[in-house]
Amino acid sequence: MALTERTDELSILEEMLSECRRGVGQLALISGPAGCGKTEVLDAFAERATQAGVLLLSATAKRSGAEVPFDVLVQLFGGGAAPGRLRAQMDTFVDAVPWTTPGDAAGTQALRILYAELLAWTADRPLVIMVDDVQCADHESLRELLDLASRLRRTPTLFVFTQSDDENATAALIQAELLRNEHWRRIDLTLLSVEGVAALVRAQTDTQHDPAPLPLSAADIHRLSGGNPLLVRAVLDDIRAADPRRPDRAFGQALVACLHRSSPETLAVARGVAVLGRPTGVPLLADLVELGREQTRTALRRLELAGLVTGGNFRNPASGAAVLADLRPEARSWLHQRAAELLYLQGASASTVARHLLETGETRQRWTQRLLREAAEVATASDDLDFASDCLSLALESSLDDHERVSALVRLAGVVWRRNPVAAVRHVFLLIEPSRRGLLSARQVTAVAKSLVWHGMTGEAMEVIEATGRRGGLGGPGGERRDGELGMIQRWLRSWHPPLAKMVPDPPQQPESLDGADLADGRLLGAALLSEVLTRGAEDVVRRAEDILRGCGTEVDETTLEPAESALLALLYSDQAERALTWCEPLLAAASERYAPTWNARLEAIRGEIALYQGDLPNAARYARAALDRIAPRGWGVAVGAPLATYIQATTMMGDLDAAGVYAKAPVPQEMFKTRFGLRYLYARGLYLAACERWHVALSDLLTCGELAVEWEMDVPSFVPWRGAAARLYLERGDRDRAQKLANAQLARAKQGLTRTAGITLRAMAACSGTRGGMPLLRQAVDALHASGDRFELASALADLHQLHQAMGERQRANAVFQQAVRLATECRAEPLRRSLLHQSSDEHAESMVTKQPNGGLVKLSRAERRVTALAATGHTNREIAQKLYITVSTVEQHLTKAYRKLNVTNRADLAAACMPTMADSA
Repeated sequence: MALTERTDELSILEEMLSECRRGVGQLALISGPAGCGKTEVLDAFAERATQAGVLLLSATAKRSGAEVPFDVLVQLFGGGAAPGRLRAQMDTFVDAVPWTTPGDAAGTQALRILYAELLAWTADRPLVIMVDDVQCADHESLRELLDLASRLRRTPTLFVFTQSDDENATAALIQAELLRNEHWRRIDLTLLSVEGVAALVRAQTDTQHDPAPLPLSAADIHRLSGGNPLLVRAVLDDIRAADPRRPDRAFGQALVACLHRSSPETLAVARGVAVLGRPTGVPLLADLVELGREQTRTALRRLELAGLVTGGNFRNPASGAAVLADLRPEARSWLHQRAAELLYLQGASASTVARHLLETGETRQRWTQRLLREAAEVATASDDLDFASDCLSLALESSLDDHERVSALVRLAGVVWRRNPVAAVRHVFLLIEPSRRGLLSARQVTAVAKSLVWHGMTGEAMEVIEATGRRGGLGGPGGERRDGELGMIQRWLRSWHPPLAKMVPDPPQQPESLDGADLADGRLLGAALLSEVLTRGAEDVVRRAEDILRGCGTEVDETTLEPAESALLALLYSDQAERALTWCEPLLAAASERYAPTWNARLEAIRGEIALYQGDLPNAARYARAALDRIAPRGWGVAVGAPLATYIQATTMMGDLDAAGVYAKAPVPQEMFKTRFGLRYLYARGLYLAACERWHVALSDLLTCGELAVEWEMDVPSFVPWRGAAARLYLERGDRDRAQKLANAQLARAKQGLTRTAGITLRAMAACSGTRGGMPLLRQAVDALHASGDRFELASALADLHQLHQAMGERQRANAVFQQAVRLATECRAEPLRRSLLHQSSDEHAESMVTKQPNGGLVKLSRAERRVTALAATGHTNREIAQKLYITVSTVEQHLTKAYRKLNVTNRADLAAACMPTMADSA
């Protein structure tokens, strides 16, 4: 084994051996912290001494043998290295000594004979007697060894003992006896330097024949090991093992071995350091391990000298875990319980104390309940949801007070909900019984009822609401707050679950009459505004919504999420998509910085819906899919209809019917069809089924959507323009009268100033009005949709206008509108609309697409190349082009090859986009 930075120590031992040869007895005491290489130095010297021809007798003292009399002496003189006559005398001594009363006359005589025999051996050659870890030797052996050292001090005998740095009675006795010997030397081993670590690493690498570079530098290894040779080798072993399941296995084993070879006080202090997990000072550590402060300070110094600790804490992060794993569970639990109590009395933070309480697994002291809930609040605010859940679970399990248990359970449900709504269900369900007993506050009732509605458990939600009303006595003590919460629930249900909202009794005190504090409650304002927008319409929506959003700020948390959601949707359903986007983006960015999958998913769903209203189909599908991936559909509960509807509608418009079909055919909660999300879902699925040419079932979905919207007084075209979509299906079936009635009814319900809604409705009316009557309506629709910013609906209206211009023979206008429509459809990736436009276009329109580049410069295509390219861009195959132009397929391929090079494209999918001119200013 390689020895590093130990040559001076070996030289001292060799000098002492030389002195022995001159008949002068020597005694060396090698001292140092555990793991610093005392045994390695002893072994290296033993090898050299043996080669020099000396008689070598050695023993290793163990703590386990400290209670066995003469254990070390038997190892020395009764072992295989001892000459036969010595072993025989040792056997005689063992047989002669009555172990119950050591030191009698027979034993003493046997020892005298043994020593005489040993003295005779020194006449022929030097004698070396080595004892490793002499401080662990049994008392009888130690007494005789020290006596023997005194007897042989004028003979060629070298005693070499190793001893740890720990100060105890045995070490003090040895030190006192050695001082009486004028020829003794103390050899202190210290930690390796960085250079010494580097040398040891090189030696180990050469031994292993491993040329691969290590991922850690010598300085890094020194920092982790403190320069303790045993720990340096352990770090190297872990690096070579590279086991991701146990990355510090060898280091942990070596560290624990060092500690068990130290004094009990040092081991106790190391365990205290591991339990506290951070530097805390000597007084707290001493109280924890129940030692005196001076003893604790000395033990810390020993740990630092051994390279295990620096600044009151372990050097290597793996150390604490290894020490704790070595403790029995009950001992570890007791230390954590005591640490929690001591830290609490010192005024430590709730989080610090709570981490120790969690390690105990249980606590019945009253102060711990408040502290655990406080720690959970801090952890929740800093997004440490696992720790918050653990604190609340322990508070729930250990409390004997019903109100405390309910408080912890409500908070736990909220924390779990933020991460996984499915996992929160069992906690919410457990709150139904406490609500029957009146243990929930009015605000807690609201939270529980909303959670139950989310998961479609409307019967249970109603039971919670009704039980609170019965037990609370509306209008009684606390009645104003209770009335406010009931008003809050009713408004919220009005926009979520209209049938259930009708079952909630009106509170005697309406929300409008609540005090200023309640009116400032964003939950109530947001729910009220969205409810108004979805039912009778609201006045001054932009100002009210933006006031709510300003009140929420740019931070997302449990108190701001829902008001912000309501305000964003109120803007969106008032045709203010651009304003909704302006407010949504920073909220989504803020949520992405928090560990709150549920919050992120809900805002992503809204962001996708905003993109849908803007005709940004790729982003609509992307955000909706992200929301569905972040929370499993089952976790969305009845609200799953929102991201599903956005994704189905966006992918249908893009022509990806396979992707839309996967979600359109997926099972959904039946309770969803009693919520506003069911309306959106039915509308989106109706559009998908229509795209699949399943007209009958598509119309059924749209009409069902309309019937429910009318029944719930949620018949708002800016939310679901079901009449316009149904009117187009009736036109497909040739029923113009019904189509006309639906379009007129939608126009009547469209509120003034809602540009997108007006544009969609005017387009539907134009479709029912014939060529002449439809032209002015379509022009109005185009103007409205251009102002609304919905590129898909604008492209659809332009496509209709293009058809009318063609039908009326207005080729130049048709061409201008065609180019705008195709460009918008391409930008939106509305492939079905783009294909429809290209197939409806004339050759002249198609050819005009390739006359200019987007920057207005002329494309240098020949007339023949331009004609071939135009037909290829509109979807014709090479064979169809050849037949149409009366040329060969080979000629078509040659023209296309040249056109691709000039247009800098490589396939037909890019051809149309590359040919698009800049959109004209107007139709």
